[in-house]
Amino acid sequence: MIDFLNSPTVILVWRLFLLGEFMAITYDGARNDITFCTMLFKMPAQRDLDSLKHMTRKFEDFYLPSLEKFIRTFRRVALWCDEQTAEFIKSRGLDTDIMMRVMDFSDLPHYTERDNWLKLLNNMRGKTGYLLHHKTPEQWIDYLTLIAAKPSVMDWAAKNDKFNSKYFMWIDAGSLHPMYAPFWNGWTGHIDAQPTRVRMTIAPTLGKTRPKFVPKFIYNLYRKTRAPIMDATSESLARQSLVDIAMINADYDVPAGSFMMPKKLVHDFYLEFERVRKIMLRHGLVSTEQAVFQAMMKFDTEHMFELSYIRGYDRLYASIAAKDADYLL
Repeated sequence: MIDFLNSPTVILVWRLFLLGEFMAITYDGARNDITFCTMLFKMPAQRDLDSLKHMTRKFEDFYLPSLEKFIRTFRRVALWCDEQTAEFIKSRGLDTDIMMRVMDFSDLPHYTERDNWLKLLNNMRGKTGYLLHHKTPEQWIDYLTLIAAKPSVMDWAAKNDKFNSKYFMWIDAGSLHPMYAPFWNGWTGHIDAQPTRVRMTIAPTLGKTRPKFVPKFIYNLYRKTRAPIMDATSESLARQSLVDIAMINADYDVPAGSFMMPKKLVHDFYLEFERVRKIMLRHGLVSTEQAVFQAMMKFDTEHMFELSYIRGYDRLYASIAAKDADYLL
């Protein structure tokens, strides 16, 4: 019996229970000028998502309850989702006041590019910086299709602005699950930020390379398209012109779970994301949205970004909600 109580499964269950009890992620609702954007789709190959995002992240048990809490917490929500998600939201009586676009997974903006992505991903295998490692392109392709749509959701929300918002804030639909409690450290329930640019975070990796988001193959892209590039760390970023810095070759990640921007930049952000993503495709590169965001910062000639530093992913949401950015690019 003692061994059972000390088993990893039981310990995990208790941890999640306790986190759920003490993880009081609330929003004071003081702001009436922000639309909170997100999306949720059941992946066509759910088993592949389980292998990528851990077995604990089941659609019905993980994502749907988190989305329900998301809507109850933030209220002014713009959501892209599938029919199953929409029916769940309707059954909870939460569909009437939100912006909701219901579609099949196959209707996502980049779904038709999947065959080309698979070809490019297979060509990338074995090269330095290959982002999938021991996973196959077929396992990743649905996930990449989903996350590439984030700027499209925000663009749609701004164009169909039901709430007459000044700001649009992306938060991942699964982020209110107790598993992510540490990411909310420092969150007060109040959002002070009134960014004039696209507010994103940078998370240093403390001297370790992160093969997932990486380095070399996009660094080579820059060598083809720009002047010679110097390496950078998060500490050096604020002291040097981005013209001289290879963001992707830097020692940090760009967490994409939350970012915020004024309405006037939402469409420009969407267009720039698509422009840079297509540059990467022309060079045979397919990546997560984090790497595209990093590349956007590198090619940023319009001074679109402001950054806030975090250590690991701790304080991710509090950092986005904070009044001041650490650095304007």
